[in-house]
Amino acid sequence: MVFQPTAAQAAPPSDVKPVRVVILVDESGSLSGQDVSRERAAAQLIALSELSPQSQVAVVGFGSSNGPGQSAVDLVCPLTGVQTAQDRESLSRCVDKLRRREAGDGNDTDHAAALQQALEIMNGPDDQQRAKIVFLLTDGVLDVRNSPQYGADAQARNDNARKQIDDSLGEAERGRVQIWPLGFGSADKAGLDAFAAGGWREPCGGQESATPRARVVATSADVERSLLEAFAYARCAGIGESVTDSLATGETVNLKVNIPIIATDGSIVVVKRDRRIQVAYFDPEGRQVPKQGEQNESTFQAAGEAGPVESLRIRNPLPGEWRIQLTSQPGVSRQDVSATVVWQGALRSSISLSNPRPRPGEQVTVRLRLQTRTGVISDPAALEGLSFTARMSGDGFQEAPVDLADSGAGPDRAAGDGEYSGQVVIPATATGALSFLGRVTGPGVAGDERPYATRIAGPADRLRAKVRLDSATVEPGGEISGAASVTNDAEPARLALRLVEAPGTVSLSAQGFQAPAGASEHAFRLRVGSDAAEGPVGGLVQVLDPAGQVVAEEFVDVTVQLPTPLWQRALQALLILLAVVAVALPFLLAKRRARRRAADPSELTLHLYERPGEPYVSRLQAPLGEGPEFTFDISGGGLLVRTYGTGYLVRRGQGRAVLVRDPSGRELDPLFPGQPIALPNGLFLGVDDGRARGGSGTEQPAYGAREPYQQSRSHRPMPGDDLL
Repeated sequence: MVFQPTAAQAAPPSDVKPVRVVILVDESGSLSGQDVSRERAAAQLIALSELSPQSQVAVVGFGSSNGPGQSAVDLVCPLTGVQTAQDRESLSRCVDKLRRREAGDGNDTDHAAALQQALEIMNGPDDQQRAKIVFLLTDGVLDVRNSPQYGADAQARNDNARKQIDDSLGEAERGRVQIWPLGFGSADKAGLDAFAAGGWREPCGGQESATPRARVVATSADVERSLLEAFAYARCAGIGESVTDSLATGETVNLKVNIPIIATDGSIVVVKRDRRIQVAYFDPEGRQVPKQGEQNESTFQAAGEAGPVESLRIRNPLPGEWRIQLTSQPGVSRQDVSATVVWQGALRSSISLSNPRPRPGEQVTVRLRLQTRTGVISDPAALEGLSFTARMSGDGFQEAPVDLADSGAGPDRAAGDGEYSGQVVIPATATGALSFLGRVTGPGVAGDERPYATRIAGPADRLRAKVRLDSATVEPGGEISGAASVTNDAEPARLALRLVEAPGTVSLSAQGFQAPAGASEHAFRLRVGSDAAEGPVGGLVQVLDPAGQVVAEEFVDVTVQLPTPLWQRALQALLILLAVVAVALPFLLAKRRARRRAADPSELTLHLYERPGEPYVSRLQAPLGEGPEFTFDISGGGLLVRTYGTGYLVRRGQGRAVLVRDPSGRELDPLFPGQPIALPNGLFLGVDDGRARGGSGTEQPAYGAREPYQQSRSHRPMPGDDLL
């Protein structure tokens, strides 16, 4: 039977959760012009740095209502989405309407009216179930003594307003509305603490940093960073260090921020103060990214370019160090500029069981791992600070925790691979439904809960299976071999193969197989499409019984690696060749030098004799550096003379032998030191070899003086010696 390839069933998309934000901004008369400017910048930071396109932001200014025609609140920016750059630009512009109130506008501080306005906005229709966050910026304490709507008695008005605040805080807690107060100057810390404690306090699964609390800073100059931190923590996001510098007229500075690998969404927020300052963004690979549109797998959207604060929102950012280049224009005064990144990991966990249909009393291994939109996360440094937990529940027993670890010990297959494992014994009383819940939480992560529902195996469940799929690295278009081992104690059955939680570029070679009775093994292939992106690939390969129940499964652990370009392969080959040459060249040169030295005749001295035993009548020392042989002849006067290519030819032979060929080309008897040979003309030729003495002076020369020539080194220099 031939099965057709089956595509993966993609996991639902992972997106950061949207929020509904209301920013309450103090406009009371105690503010200075600079205070208002800082408040505007802080409100713009929130509007421009929001990560989810489905979020909504409103900005409300507040003072007091002390007489006819006055209102304690100004709806500066009605509830507005941030889906497009135009939406965020609109929010950034309307924030400019925040002002310092004069006495005729009602310039006291009515926190009660401000909070009530925020709750009215929060209670509006919401089809996205957005998290609800209120930020309160103020420099003072509650003061409504001049506001008649709180009673006829001026002294009782503040007490009445506090009662209204208490009622509103109770409503906020019931409606799961977070309240993050931020005070500066002479703000009432105790009163602000009450705001934070009165609203919803568990927005991120109990993370301490995400618990609302009041912040009081010394001056309005510290409001921007403090509010941005509060915003990040409130929406369960992470925030990097703020990087600052001073930008002089006409100059350029570069600020660097880091986006971690677990971030799926990020906003780089730049406070430039002067709208004439130009900003460019460069990714960790040094490429300038567009302010609108896509590049590689990332999507970019800039906003606020025409204002004092701008941001770049990035979906699927490249992790690493980003560079922000700020350029001042002539005529722009020196400005203190800063950059901060707010990020969040919209992550999805994946849970797997070693035996998806266990029986009571059996031990089961639970495995949990995490992945972004683009692939599995296995880097231990990226997972540091995250918590991986699991719980087991079902019919017939109490819920129980499952301890998970990535230590490489016990059921965990390898330490530090991003797969957290734990073992649990199915209670003997378990019947029917069985479920597991995996959960991942931590700073900067939108916590993910992954349920796994199955059933206890019954008497009719007589089929067991196991999937084997090793980890592998492949190029696009490649394949990975796997197999399903089946033990079938019932009738032959057709089992299905399924690939889930994997990208659409990955598929299985078959939809299923026929499992005969008994033990059998069935091969399959995991195919990676030619259009697959580089990086790790996640997913689960499952085996399903005829009823559609999962009986075996295994994580996909594949890394896609793009093929090396031809020019790069050629360069690598060249570098390898150069490395081999660099290693071998000294050896080859040394070997060549040894061969040349062995054949070098320059330490030979020839002697011409009329008869053996008599003093020589002529002497000739071999020339230096002219190769392994030289020629000579005998003059009419009986002298040895050097020639160039004619006459007798001399070269070294094996051991101490010296070979001589006469002018006719006939080889004479081998010549040895102390053993002259006869020449065709009746004379005799002898030889001394300086090499045979080795410079020790222990061997007497064959004839003549002890040293027939003076030698200042153990061997005469040769061409090429200077290369070694």
